[in-house]
Amino acid sequence: MRAIAVLLLVACTWLGPGPVVSAECLPPRARVATVVGLALCIDPSFEAAIGAQVEKVRGEIGPQREAGKLILYLSTPVGAQKGGRERIDLEVAKAVKTRLERELGDRVWVLNPHQYPLSPLEGRTPGPDEHMLLWTYVLAGRDGLGRDLDMAYFTGPSDVRAYFGCGRRDLLGCLARWITARMASDEAFREEVEGSPGAEAALLRYYGAGGSSAQSKIGHDEWNIFSRINRRRPLEEQIGMFFDGRALSPAEIETSVWPGYELR
Repeated sequence: MRAIAVLLLVACTWLGPGPVVSAECLPPRARVATVVGLALCIDPSFEAAIGAQVEKVRGEIGPQREAGKLILYLSTPVGAQKGGRERIDLEVAKAVKTRLERELGDRVWVLNPHQYPLSPLEGRTPGPDEHMLLWTYVLAGRDGLGRDLDMAYFTGPSDVRAYFGCGRRDLLGCLARWITARMASDEAFREEVEGSPGAEAALLRYYGAGGSSAQSKIGHDEWNIFSRINRRRPLEEQIGMFFDGRALSPAEIETSVWPGYELR
């Protein structure tokens, strides 16, 4: 009962009145609204590429559905966020996908969004807003009800610890030993760490604090998309959500969190 009360308090705090920070979207970037109610500020030159990639992903979901598989969307943060490393995060996402498909069996297909990156275009590199728009289209579907998906998994701290081979004891010591071993076997990684003052401490800080979707702006927006979908769907058809290996409660799967890249 106490846990439920805390969750209700969080929900009321979010849904209740409070200051709203409005973000600007200035030219040449443009505000794009989506069917699920999330708006983003993107470079319009990527719109065609985003549309093509959305159709590519849907084209891969279709055969999986026809084969009788459930579709599980995997949210794992990737990028140099407060000390993280993109290459490491991509390896974490791959490891979590492999584990989930092994644990859940061959009747599920885990959709790892990092397998479908947007390519640079005419010297411009797509940013998180462009990628977020791509996946908003995929997650929401054509009518905002997320009909292409059955489940969503948000990578948590224990998933990240498992990748590093660390348990609950001496986590930071375990991470430090992993960094040392990786530097000895990976020349590029060693140069990254040694060439940037404070890089090792930043790695320990970021991954020691979890390195999970809870610390990701995109992860927050993805969560909010699913919570909006669930509030629109009939109760018996809501999308199941998981965080850090745990199935989430009814209050959690319908509650929004602080937005990431979404324009407010």
